[in-house]
Amino acid sequence: MDLGLHGQATYTPFVVVGRSRVGSNLLRGLLNAHPQIATFGEVFRSMDSLDWDHVGYFQSRETKILIEQDPVRFLDRRVFGRYPRATRAVGFKLFYYHARTGAAASIWPYLRERRDLKVVHLKRRNLLRTHLSRKRAALTDQWVKTTGQPDGSVVVTLDFDECLKDFAQTRTWELECDEYFAAHTRREVTYEALAGDYGTEIQSLHEFLGVPFQPAKPSTFKQAKQPLSAMIANYPELKERFTGTGWAEFFTE
Repeated sequence: MDLGLHGQATYTPFVVVGRSRVGSNLLRGLLNAHPQIATFGEVFRSMDSLDWDHVGYFQSRETKILIEQDPVRFLDRRVFGRYPRATRAVGFKLFYYHARTGAAASIWPYLRERRDLKVVHLKRRNLLRTHLSRKRAALTDQWVKTTGQPDGSVVVTLDFDECLKDFAQTRTWELECDEYFAAHTRREVTYEALAGDYGTEIQSLHEFLGVPFQPAKPSTFKQAKQPLSAMIANYPELKERFTGTGWAEFFTE
């Protein structure tokens, strides 16, 4: 948004960094329930299709050209532009692997150099559930759940080597992100804490972002409530192979 002389830019700029299937839609919905916070979606997920994921925001031809040719200016003008006086915090979602090639890659050093930027680092302790969630979402093509209705029975077989690679890659991304934004004011949020007690977590985040606390309710729901052993066809085999490794804790139900 850019209201020009009619707006203000004294709000708190922030970014939610993480990866897929760690609760970013849950978090974004809770943040956007506050009238003084604007949290956009994965605007750099694809340079071909801008994902504002926000009411009243659309992809215009002018905006598409701007994000392709000058991503940093796009952030300055379209994301961190001028807003109504009531807006106190503005941010967007950015996954570790977004904007890593071409002109878009320039946003990473830009964000690191903005010391006024606050960083919310969203993680999930149980990476097996992250991996499983992505597999199930790819099979069902259901990436966000907006109703509390129970899921159908979706059982998948997971490959040991693929799990191992995904676990290690995610931990590497997390460490690299913490190091990259080490000089910033940061707040780590875990999916487990957010899903377990979102009221306490969102109150802490409101304080972190400098807005008065207002209770919020989730706009999305868990996509899987069954135990891991009921959703993974080869669960016993996987659990045995990971026994004695640093990843064995993921198999404690």
